[in-house]
Amino acid sequence: MLKYYGIVRDAASVVEAAANRALEALRDGRVEQEPQFTDRLLGRVEESMEGYEHKGVSWRAKTLTDRGRNSQEKSYGADFFGVVNIKLPGLSISKGFLAQAKLIGPGEAMGTRDYERMQGQCEDMLRLSPDSFVFLYAESGIRIVPAITIASCDRINPHELYTRSVGRFFEEHFSCFIGDRSISTLNIEVLEQIAIEYRTRSGLALLAKETH
Repeated sequence: MLKYYGIVRDAASVVEAAANRALEALRDGRVEQEPQFTDRLLGRVEESMEGYEHKGVSWRAKTLTDRGRNSQEKSYGADFFGVVNIKLPGLSISKGFLAQAKLIGPGEAMGTRDYERMQGQCEDMLRLSPDSFVFLYAESGIRIVPAITIASCDRINPHELYTRSVGRFFEEHFSCFIGDRSISTLNIEVLEQIAIEYRTRSGLALLAKETH
């Protein structure tokens, strides 16, 4: 795995840069709601990673955004899922994660009702996969916390939780620290099936393979 560390770290930095570009819309007030920001975030990542090549490895990317009829009436298990498939000599990884998205203000503590609702959403995700997370959106940046932390803690300020940056999270996702093998596919075109199975609004799939 150490052989590919530079590749993993570099790809994670590209994802983080894409997330930072998406944050500009939040800071400028062009995006004010979680679903719209999630769409922008995943779109920026797709734009940055599709066709990206580095050190003999090429990447493909595809997003799935819920545009279905009566979509607001659907029951969701998560806001989005992420899948990564890495097929390199001596290394084969296929896995994913589930995520809820929460927009929070600077230093803002959540009300009791909102926090309990978030806890319930985390419990729902954890019933589907142990690799479930909450993406906290704030103008200061995006921070990621395990769903099990939210589900296990009494109401607290989300800013006080132990979190990961986008770059650190995806570095661990691309390596072997984060990822559920049951949320995976070797065919990037079957995102819709995953979305139905795990009851998500949106999805992001990334595929890395050796450049020939």
